[in-house]
Amino acid sequence: MTLGEPNSGLLYAAMDDSTNDNQNMGEDMEITPPKPWRNLGYFAFPPNVNADGRVTFTLPVSQRVQQSAQAFKEREAEALRDVQIRLKEAAWQERCRREAKENEERRAFERAEALRGEMEWVRMGGSLLDAHGRRDTVRTERLRAKVRLLDEEARLIKLWETYEMRWRTLLAGSGPVTFQDIPWPMPPASKVRFMGSVKPTPISLEDLTQKAMEEVLFGPLKIRGNTVTRRDRIRTSLLRWHPDKFSPVLQRVVEEDTEAVREGIYTVFRHLKVLQETERQG
Repeated sequence: MTLGEPNSGLLYAAMDDSTNDNQNMGEDMEITPPKPWRNLGYFAFPPNVNADGRVTFTLPVSQRVQQSAQAFKEREAEALRDVQIRLKEAAWQERCRREAKENEERRAFERAEALRGEMEWVRMGGSLLDAHGRRDTVRTERLRAKVRLLDEEARLIKLWETYEMRWRTLLAGSGPVTFQDIPWPMPPASKVRFMGSVKPTPISLEDLTQKAMEEVLFGPLKIRGNTVTRRDRIRTSLLRWHPDKFSPVLQRVVEEDTEAVREGIYTVFRHLKVLQETERQG
């Protein structure tokens, strides 16, 4: 019985009598070789017949879709595993980096604390010991020199900051001003104890010397890391102490101190001009 045409998508065949005879099982059953694909009957999944006569079976579309979806899921799961592995690796590296940084900061803090303790000990006159408990003279003297340098720099920084702070206070105020309120460029006056309280010694015109001014204006320039030059400091000081620039402040000075303040301003300005000329010649 013929149910289709060749290569129509369904393979068909017409069974002949010889085929039925071969189905009789017996001792003399003859096994015949496969016959050509033509007229052999239907297959559930029609094959493709190539030009050379070979047959290629093709899976149904639904099964191919299922296999493709399964392969996609497997690739997606593998990619997700790779991402998770990389994230865990990055988190582990970040944790190691953070712990290393914390350990280094802790060690640096401990070293700084140990050095601070040694410096205080040396500052009080103590001596350092080596690993065998013997006095380490070389290390002690080296640390003592460092202590002197740091203390001197701290003194100069405080000297300049106090000078600048007094200037800011003067310019920010609006009340009456006395001779002692003027931020004269000189080291802080020595303090004396009077009736249970400590008060600074009053400043006079005779205290406004060029040497005292140099300590305040040029001393802080010796601090390590400073970038201000002597000429820069002289130039800004001349602008600050110019008599014309000082007029607004002079108007606030109490009457009994007006002449002394005016004379002090001219004294400072003259010293600055001398320092400027010396710097030019040098």
